[in-house]
Amino acid sequence: MRKASLFILAFLPFAAHAAGTYYTGAYQSPQTRYSTQTYAQRQTGYNRSYTTPSYASTRYNTTATQNAANNTTQRVATNTTQAQSSKKSGFWLDAGITHEMAQWQFSMNQSGSILSYDNIAWNVLDVSAGYAFDVGSTTLQVDAGFKYGMQWGENAMYDDDITNGGYLVTSWTGDVNDDQEADSGTFDQIGHAMSIGTSQGGNMMEFNVGFGLTDVFKIGNMSITPSVGYRYLKYKLETEKNYGLAVDTHACFEIDGEIQCDPALIFNFDNGNQAIIWRDDITVPVKIPDGSTSVDTAGTYYYQQPGVSHSYETTWAGPYIALDMDYIINQNNAVNGHIELGFPGYTSEGDQPYRFDWAHPKSVEDEAGMFSAFHFGLGANWTTAITDAVALSIGLTYDYYTVSGADAKTYLNESYYTDMYNAILNQEGAPWQGNETAMLDPETGSPTAINIKALEEQCPGWVCSTGGEVDSFYKALGIRVGINAKF
Repeated sequence: MRKASLFILAFLPFAAHAAGTYYTGAYQSPQTRYSTQTYAQRQTGYNRSYTTPSYASTRYNTTATQNAANNTTQRVATNTTQAQSSKKSGFWLDAGITHEMAQWQFSMNQSGSILSYDNIAWNVLDVSAGYAFDVGSTTLQVDAGFKYGMQWGENAMYDDDITNGGYLVTSWTGDVNDDQEADSGTFDQIGHAMSIGTSQGGNMMEFNVGFGLTDVFKIGNMSITPSVGYRYLKYKLETEKNYGLAVDTHACFEIDGEIQCDPALIFNFDNGNQAIIWRDDITVPVKIPDGSTSVDTAGTYYYQQPGVSHSYETTWAGPYIALDMDYIINQNNAVNGHIELGFPGYTSEGDQPYRFDWAHPKSVEDEAGMFSAFHFGLGANWTTAITDAVALSIGLTYDYYTVSGADAKTYLNESYYTDMYNAILNQEGAPWQGNETAMLDPETGSPTAINIKALEEQCPGWVCSTGGEVDSFYKALGIRVGINAKF
């Protein structure tokens, strides 16, 4: 719209005088044309010193008229160029549709577990608007944007406790050597698991607000606008139809780049004792000195979770600094780019299948304060004008969020543990028969009750906290088609 206005204003002096000559009664006869002030001089205001009425002046006036037309053309060209490279002004509105492919992953440093949502497909609608206005010799702009996306299709989730993780099942004292004799010593029995589920029906929402100095730097046809602002991104992902395999192991090894785990096999002796060996020590048939041959494969099992097994709601929010670059190709085409560095905080709340019930608003929460995380954003668009005020655009977007050492909390179900504790305390036939002190005796008490009591002390309010536990990243690449309007 601004280009059209400047173009019209550039032609306005010529058009107004021409109209007056023929339609407003200001027509001058040939007898009066060669007065002390010529028609061409009145038309343009140029060459006022040439006032002598003569043939020469008539010829000059013809030349002056041509010069006036040339000067007008030059002014039009100059104004058009200025319109192309002038600062932004007024309102603009932009809307578009983006198809994004994304990945979100987090890992736990102590347990080593890795959970990843791969190939997340988003269909995203975005709307943004801005206003530029002059303050003295400076042009300021205010802009804001909003995005909403829906997960498209089915995507995979991997919950990996094998390649870099595991959970303590129990600690053993003594094992069995190659000669099937008991050795002294202790080692941990570790549980490893791998599950793969289907993720669909998720959603994401993002908004930002920014303030900038329009076209502060200029290099030829390129102008640069620095800005600062605040960005908020939130997405929710769920997992259904989760299938997994869990195995209790003695140890895992990396062989030729692959992780292989030896399952822990428990021998139940006739006298009630147990021993544990692993695959490389087994001979067939297994012979135990006392003749026992009972073997338990420990916790090796397959499982299926047909409903929602995992649910996460993750937020990245904080300030950013950015540079916008606009390059004018011609009066109808331009390219622009956006580079952004953000310093958000990170919060992820989730329900995980690592507890016996789902009677809680959340089971885990990972959190890092503002300026603890990092965001790198890129955008590039090519625009082509449809009219003076409306243009089409096509471009690419890229975002990368990451955080290291976020604090983790696990929310336990108090009633589950207290009900179990009280059931043990009042268990019929137990030697303590309601005597809590006897039940908690390290030598003769209940190991389960002792562990529950220790858990309550370690996790005040039944919330277990671990500092610096979680590393996480989110990345997305999108193709965008949009339309832009200026007012």
